[in-house]
Amino acid sequence: MSSDSRVCLGGRRTPSLPCWRRSDFLAVAGLLVWGLACRLEPSRPLLRFELSEATRALDLDGRPKVPPELQDQILGSLEMLFGTPLNPQFMLTGEWLDEGYDPAWPPFPVGEMGSGELGEDVLESIRLGNALYFRSQLGAIEAGRFEEVEAPDWAPDLAQSWGELLAATQPQSRGDGFRAEAAALFTGWYPSLRDSAELYRQQCLHCHGVEGGGNGPTAQFLDPRPRDFRKGIFKFTAMKDRAQPRRRDLYRVLEEGVSGTAMPSYRRFSRAQLEGLVDYTRLLSMRGMVELDLAATYELDEAIPAEYVLESYKETFGKWRRSEEEAEELVITFDGEIPQPTPQIIARGRELFMDDKIVKCYSCHGPAGRGDGSSAWTVDPKTGEVREAYQDEWGQPIRPRNLTQGIFHGGRRPIDIYRRIKAGINGTPMPALGGTLPNEDLWAIVHYVRTLSDQDGSLAGQHGPAASSEN
Repeated sequence: MSSDSRVCLGGRRTPSLPCWRRSDFLAVAGLLVWGLACRLEPSRPLLRFELSEATRALDLDGRPKVPPELQDQILGSLEMLFGTPLNPQFMLTGEWLDEGYDPAWPPFPVGEMGSGELGEDVLESIRLGNALYFRSQLGAIEAGRFEEVEAPDWAPDLAQSWGELLAATQPQSRGDGFRAEAAALFTGWYPSLRDSAELYRQQCLHCHGVEGGGNGPTAQFLDPRPRDFRKGIFKFTAMKDRAQPRRRDLYRVLEEGVSGTAMPSYRRFSRAQLEGLVDYTRLLSMRGMVELDLAATYELDEAIPAEYVLESYKETFGKWRRSEEEAEELVITFDGEIPQPTPQIIARGRELFMDDKIVKCYSCHGPAGRGDGSSAWTVDPKTGEVREAYQDEWGQPIRPRNLTQGIFHGGRRPIDIYRRIKAGINGTPMPALGGTLPNEDLWAIVHYVRTLSDQDGSLAGQHGPAASSEN
């Protein structure tokens, strides 16, 4: 049969029915399949919180350190306390209800079922940011084109609220009052934990993983590895004594990214979105901390008393809430007069950097600051391979910073470097020198370290900008 012969459905020629060329039939069938595909939503895997590798680990005999039935108990307790990826939440204790406190809503004051963490200046910034971010929705609302208004897919609760508002009013009654209410829904929006969980799923999960374990599908290809939130340890904060970070510490990482790593700046997102990601990051971190505590309790006592679950939850949350309330006492600031980076000060910084008794910076960072100090590396006695001598708190090999590159993960401002030297870096072998050296010596090291990456000498004699800033 030739390629242009006519073929009818069923293989018969019927004068009363049109016959199509085979090419015509295939073309129409392709259009039908394409049209059907356009109506289908892409499938989304059902996300579930799992226990960490540490909780599911085996002992030397190959048996689970935490029996399966206890693992189920821990998993159920965590779901009660923190919800699921589809419906994250903080369980409200009796004390919180009496106090009118809800950690899920920082915009509202304590007493009105909020946490009161966001001041009026931040709330105004959120409103201005929303007005810009939702300008197309607000324009359609102002023009009365309500059918064109769509909430973004990363804000399911906002979309639900908009749908409920539309359903509650008849089209003929959507006048100025409705426009004002509709506009306020978008300009006054603050993400629920469910909204933030969805944004996290789209933007953060591929690196940080469902539970925030730094084990997303792309994590294995990154060096350094993404942060594991579950231990509650964050490297680059303004806090001392290994305290949990403030909101602004986490916010700054989201806004600026981490130089020299795969963590990008999310400055393209609105203030409300970033604050919401702070909320969700803290939830994942608290969940991980409670899990580790419950698993450790079993390994010590071979039991997890029911009342201890709530006790662990309160204690863990208290560490985070205390960091916000007592920030003035825990934040590393410097209010005195900062020494100028004169040649004498820089020479003093080099002297301390090379000190062989107390400071010993060179032993890890190398005499020239290239991260090649003898203490930072070891030789495998069997293979002769040179490898990192230390690991961080997450079990990853760690290398001292090559200071000559001028890339500082925690920021390159003078106050950033001062904080790293004074308090150390959480989760790493970088020690705190604040209890060993006076401030003038700490600043001398800061100024010297900055000159190691200064190719043209422009930092000499230059006063460090905003050195006493808390941000």
